[in-house]
Amino acid sequence: MTQVEALARYAARAKFDDLSAESRKQLPVHILDSLGCCIAALGAGPVQACREQVAEFGGTGPCTLIGGGGANPIYAAFWHTALVRYVDIMDNFLAQSETCHTADNFGVALTIADYVGGSGRELMLGVALGYTVQSRFVDHANFMTRGLDHTAQLAFSHNAAAGRLLGLSEQQIGHAMAMAAVSDASFAVVRAKPLSQWKGLASAQSALGAMNTLFLARRGVEGPLQVIEGPLGIDHLLGMKIDIDWDKQGYEGVTESTIKKYNSMIHTQSAVHCMVELARQKKIDPNKIVSIEAEVFQLAFDFAGGGLYGVDKVIRTKEQADHSLPYLLAVALIDGDVTPAQFKPDRIAKPDVQALLKRVSTRPNHEFTALYPRKMPAKITIRLQDGTVIEHEVQDYPGLASRPFTWEESVEKFDGLVVGRVDAGLSREIKDAVLSLESIQARDLVKLLSHAKAPGREASDAGRSLSRKETA
Repeated sequence: MTQVEALARYAARAKFDDLSAESRKQLPVHILDSLGCCIAALGAGPVQACREQVAEFGGTGPCTLIGGGGANPIYAAFWHTALVRYVDIMDNFLAQSETCHTADNFGVALTIADYVGGSGRELMLGVALGYTVQSRFVDHANFMTRGLDHTAQLAFSHNAAAGRLLGLSEQQIGHAMAMAAVSDASFAVVRAKPLSQWKGLASAQSALGAMNTLFLARRGVEGPLQVIEGPLGIDHLLGMKIDIDWDKQGYEGVTESTIKKYNSMIHTQSAVHCMVELARQKKIDPNKIVSIEAEVFQLAFDFAGGGLYGVDKVIRTKEQADHSLPYLLAVALIDGDVTPAQFKPDRIAKPDVQALLKRVSTRPNHEFTALYPRKMPAKITIRLQDGTVIEHEVQDYPGLASRPFTWEESVEKFDGLVVGRVDAGLSREIKDAVLSLESIQARDLVKLLSHAKAPGREASDAGRSLSRKETA
């Protein structure tokens, strides 16, 4: 049996009863977090281009879209994955040298649960399955250090979750994964500086390809099941043997995932948290700062501090700003937070943050690196013109898997993300539906989500077909 066949068997046998009590508690937290990310992305420039693409090529289709309209399941999955990823404030899985955005699996699970008329429980199972499959590949293989992007594993996780929700056979799921994996792997250079808009859309492309192979497999098309261990397969590309014992895996990926508290790339979360705490404790005049020094673990330095993936010398766009520790720390000190508001073009361009970010330096701390990913240490040192030195250090931040978000924290983040996009009544109905997923249908939730609107477009109650009483 190949790795793909073993994984397909693992996916096909998954049941809601396999989920632990902790998973069932955490799934609504992560689902609400993902929905906040989706709604916050409505109207963004590149996302609007995706919406136009869906409108032109996705048909009217049976799948309801967040933000309104309909499409076929292939383009609906593309749309929902673009939404959850673009703002870059969704959840992650962290390993010693690799990472992935587990929320990249959410759009596919939501779309297919809607498409098949599945229950809220089936949506929860699909999310759990996708999160677990992708995180196991991150744990057991070195995709990014060999030049492949962390969206490459989505060929497996998307089709594992969607294949199970569609009720496909083990053989069909295996062929869907094999076809997607052999054709849709992406390169880690998408994370290199200068960052482009594609950084936030690459996972949506993976969803588009995976759903295409999924429905081809349902029609009997077969793929190379030896894509991992076969000649010149993934094992060859990675220079290692992927050997995951899928018979011994549970479906607990969501309990190991980390939720972002701040709108910045995952490895910068603790450094940003350190600066936010420091800014709240000390009133510091940015004009009197001589320098800001940040000590972080190696991956934070590599991704956002000028290490392996380079440095953006000029920060002008959201994509550059949310992966730049100098910008993130500067704006966190001045504004006291890092949310989508800190990535509006006029905020990025302001002289205060542009001047301060030039005084920020970063360096890796080997002791911090040794503690990662169990902990995520960061230390900030600020030197003022009068010779004063201010230091602050943290070991983690709210949302790290060892310090998971509560439902109340997820609600607070959701409320902040959806302001101006849903009214108070709709917001309440969405949160109630997510909390009631075990007793409602997935379509009940999706119908509510169709009424979310981009800023400037009224989020109306008109046509809303589901009330709180109906979700209970």
